[in-house]
Amino acid sequence: MSSPFSEFTRGWRPLLAAGIGTGAGVTGLSFYGFGVFVLPLVAAFGWTRGEVSAAASFLILGSAITSPIVGSVIDRFGARRVGIASLLALAAAYAALTTLQGSLSMFYAAWFLLALLGGGTTPVVWTRTVNLWFDRGRGLALGLALAGSGIASIFAPPLLTRVIAHYGWQTGYLVMAAFLLIVATPLVALLLAERPADRLEASDKDSPSSNHASAASALPGVEFTEAQRSVTFWKIGIGFFFVSAVIAALIINLVPLLIDRGLTPMAAAGTAGMMGVAVLIGRVATGYLLDRHSASAIAGIVLSCCALGCVVLTMPNASGWMLTISVLALGLAAAAEVDLVAYLSSRFFGLRAYGKIYGWQLTSFYLGAAGGPLAAGLAFDAFGSYTPMLAFAAAALLMGAVVMATLGKPRFAAIE
Repeated sequence: MSSPFSEFTRGWRPLLAAGIGTGAGVTGLSFYGFGVFVLPLVAAFGWTRGEVSAAASFLILGSAITSPIVGSVIDRFGARRVGIASLLALAAAYAALTTLQGSLSMFYAAWFLLALLGGGTTPVVWTRTVNLWFDRGRGLALGLALAGSGIASIFAPPLLTRVIAHYGWQTGYLVMAAFLLIVATPLVALLLAERPADRLEASDKDSPSSNHASAASALPGVEFTEAQRSVTFWKIGIGFFFVSAVIAALIINLVPLLIDRGLTPMAAAGTAGMMGVAVLIGRVATGYLLDRHSASAIAGIVLSCCALGCVVLTMPNASGWMLTISVLALGLAAAAEVDLVAYLSSRFFGLRAYGKIYGWQLTSFYLGAAGGPLAAGLAFDAFGSYTPMLAFAAAALLMGAVVMATLGKPRFAAIE
C-alpha cells in the first residue's frame, strides 16, 4: 500500500511532465497567449477586435471535437506518444500562423486546425498519466498538473507582449513554436513515463506497443458503453456544461460588469486580476481537499459560494470588499471545475476507458464554455444589464451544486 508521500516521491517526474504539457498545450499557452495578438493583428490586417477574438471560439470548438477522439487513442496507445507528437504538431501550427496574409476565414481555419493538431495536449492526455501514477494523492496531483495552465496565464502574456512590441507578431508566434520545440517537448519526453513499473503487466513490459491495449483493459474501471448508460455520466456531463458556460461568461464579461457596479476601469482590471491568483491557488487547494473529503461535497460548496458571489454582483451598491470576495469565489470555481471533472471521472468510472470517458466529459465542458459568453452577450444586448445573466448564473450554479451532491459514493475510491 502506498502513501500519498511515497506516490509523490516516486511520481514527481511524470507529474512535472504533465504540468509542463498542460501549460504548453492548447488550454495553456494557446488560450492565455491568444489575447496579446489581438491588437497587433487588428493593426496589421484591419480586422475588428471582435473578428480577431472570434477565433478563440474555433480553438474551443476544435478542442471539443478532438477530446473524445484523443481519449480513445490514448486508452489504446498511451499518453506519452500522443502528447509528444501533438506538441510537435502544435509547434508547426504556430509557425504556420506567421504566413497569414489578411484572410479572416483562413485565420479562423488556422486556429481550428491548431486545435485539432494540438488535441493531444489537452488535459485528457495529461490527467490520464497522473491518474495512473497517483491514487491516494490523486486530487492534489491533478491540481498541481492542471496548475500548469495557471502558470502559463501569469507568464505568457507579459513575455509575449514584450516580444511582439520589439519584433512583431510573427516573431511572437515563432517564439511560441520555439518554446515547444526546445523546452516543452524535450522535457516531456525526458520526464514522462506511462505508468509505475509495479502496475505494468508482464506482457506490457515485453512488448509495450502491441500489448498496451491489453494492459489498459486490466486496469480497474468500466468500459465507455457502460459508463454512458449510467445516470452519473450524464449528471457530470450536463451539470458541468452549464457550470462551464456560466463561469466562462462571467470571466469574459467581468471587467465591464465591475465597471457597471461603480469601479473605475483600473480598479475593475485590478480586481479581475486577483482572480488569476485565486485560480492558481484554488486549483492546488481543491486537489488537496479532494484527497481528504467527499468530492461531491466539495463541488457543492464551491459552486454554492460562486452562486452567492453572483447574487452579490447583482447589488448596485455592493462594497469593494464584497465585490472582491465575489471575484475570488469565481476564481475558486474556475479553478475547481476542470479538476473536479477529471477527478470525478476517474473515481466513478475508473481508468480502463478513462481517456474516452473524460474526453466526452470535456467535450460537454468545452461546448458550454464556447456558448456561455455568446449567450451572456446576447442577454446584455436584450436587457441592457448584466442582472438577468447573473440571476441565471446563480440558479445554474446552485443546480450544479445539487446535482453534484446527488452523485452518491464513487465506485473506484482510493485504496485505503
